[in-house]
Amino acid sequence: MTSFLSDSKTNTKAKDPFINWRQLTLNVKANPNNLGNHTQRIMLAMDIHLQPYLSGAFQDFFITLKETGRPLKEKMFHLASPLLEGYSRNYFLQWLEQESDANLDCMRFPGSTLISTSCKKTLTTKSNDEEDEASTLNNFLNENYDNPIDKAHYCVAYGCIEEAQKLLELEILKHEKRQPSIEAELLYIYYHSQDKKALDEMSQKLLKVKKSLSKDWQTVQNFAKDW
Repeated sequence: MTSFLSDSKTNTKAKDPFINWRQLTLNVKANPNNLGNHTQRIMLAMDIHLQPYLSGAFQDFFITLKETGRPLKEKMFHLASPLLEGYSRNYFLQWLEQESDANLDCMRFPGSTLISTSCKKTLTTKSNDEEDEASTLNNFLNENYDNPIDKAHYCVAYGCIEEAQKLLELEILKHEKRQPSIEAELLYIYYHSQDKKALDEMSQKLLKVKKSLSKDWQTVQNFAKDW
């Protein structure tokens, strides 16, 4: 992958469901109110290889609709519920019946990239939950993947987009020479998640250590003016 632009153009028609899944996940992060992205993600996650992320696709869908869109929620739920595992199926069924997750314990299902602000907080503090999740994810990545791009792919698929960004950013900063493939992957994430703040902060870090911004990097900066 030599350019975030050429990669994004090929991904839209790619046969690999994981590539399409990652792009849709980034698109949901960028534009959570686009229901078309949510329904596409749910349909895509019904693929046998992506079913572990189906509950996460439903969670983002329900979080976005909040207490509205019950007919659409029911339609998508009844379509895919046979493929959901027992706990997650019951969780979303209760969400449907109560029209809210206010009485449901806060959960983050695999593949979910949005955060509910209405679920019931447990006794465990938020900071501890986040630390445990980050530690578990980091251990899993180190045990199963050798290169940062594969690690970033897993993070995005799992819904942990910020973690993917940080991983790639650190990899770029620790090398003196430019890392084109890693840079392209990071730019791809910035571009599809429309994370202007992260892009600006990383740009400043690169300039601070006397690293020039590539042509592709400057192209993303130009796109970011409209985000």
